[in-house]
Amino acid sequence: MLDYDALKCFSEVLRYGGFEKGAQALNLTQSAVSQKIKRLELNVKGPVLIRTKPLRPTPLGKELLAHIQKVSVLEEALNIHSAIEAGTTPISVAVNNDVLATWFSQVIADFAEKRGNPVHIVNADQTQTRDILQQGRVMACISQTGTPVTGGQSVRLGTMKYQLYASPHFIKRHLRGEITPDSVMKTPGLLYDEYDVTLLTDYQRECLNIAPSFATCHWFPSSHGFVKMALDGAAWALLPTLQVAQEVAEENLVPLFPTKELGVPLFWHWNTVESGAINDLTKAVRSVAKKKLG
Repeated sequence: MLDYDALKCFSEVLRYGGFEKGAQALNLTQSAVSQKIKRLELNVKGPVLIRTKPLRPTPLGKELLAHIQKVSVLEEALNIHSAIEAGTTPISVAVNNDVLATWFSQVIADFAEKRGNPVHIVNADQTQTRDILQQGRVMACISQTGTPVTGGQSVRLGTMKYQLYASPHFIKRHLRGEITPDSVMKTPGLLYDEYDVTLLTDYQRECLNIAPSFATCHWFPSSHGFVKMALDGAAWALLPTLQVAQEVAEENLVPLFPTKELGVPLFWHWNTVESGAINDLTKAVRSVAKKKLG
């Protein structure tokens, strides 16, 4: 039989990225947590952690992580049915930067009106979030892929729209009135991280009909900083239209190709387990997405 105290330790150590912080979250000593995880590994006859920085689960660890996530949701549902005080079970969700920067805070606010469950966000690119759900690290996610994971459901939320923006100062300094795909790609641009290459590649191919090019791009992994870099005239940036509507209205940012807009479909995925909290979070996600994405 599985040792669920040890499983909880394993889950929290991964959630917080180390034994020390995991132990603090559990109000245990680091030694006690380490011993529990060693006992778990003896119980399941194999290692569950790859002890690197950050810690990563082994294939066996991923299976156990998926199991403990489902158990947590089932316990939350049991609390509701048995009239035990509920609301302390965290709901873990994988969400990408652009959604976090534009409309997911409203989801949390709406959810908090009904539930006291903390929501733990795992920040990851929309091309990676579904894999994180499949691994069992989270209970739900927003992804650009619509196919549900095994034992899960998905629903389309709408389309996130992107355009290429620059400041008037940048246009005057670098483009001198010549705004063509080739001329723009020779000037400084922005990438968030290595996963952002996919989004920019899609825009270049589908909207500008040019071969992908990233040689002039800065890497700047900050959603707020991304917009600030564009506003300051340091580079052009591919940004969600939702995020910069005010800056465009005030003419502090200009769409370089106003008719060239990339649409990225977004889907909400969740584990099919009876849970009032996940049901309410799903309702909040769908409601806010309908208003923001159409």
